[in-house]
Amino acid sequence: MLGELVAFAKARARRVAVSAACVLTAGLFAVFALIGLFAALFYWIAPQLGPIAAALICAAAAIILAIAALLPLMFRRSRPPPQPAPAPEGALPQLVALMAKTAPNLAPRQLIVAAAIIGVALILSVRGNKK
Repeated sequence: MLGELVAFAKARARRVAVSAACVLTAGLFAVFALIGLFAALFYWIAPQLGPIAAALICAAAAIILAIAALLPLMFRRSRPPPQPAPAPEGALPQLVALMAKTAPNLAPRQLIVAAAIIGVALILSVRGNKK
């Protein structure tokens, strides 16, 4: 059992590592392609407007692309908080029925403890229903 879990974890880690390496390689090539595009833009605009204006236009284009890449992060919907799991409807009556079945076999001190447990359960169930 433990060997199967370890083998599963190793296989999963290997798949994640291969995926991460592929994404990193693709990102690296995308960065080189983007650098090439900006260099081509610079050399295309530089003879007409001069090197300073070409550099500023390339920088403005990079800022616009960065803002466009971050727009989904800025405007994504926040996830609603997780809803608490509803309490089972029949838990308290089942507890009371179990206590009633075992009550004849309990000593007086045990009956007091059982009554205290039922009281705490009732208080918690009433507090949980206030919404």
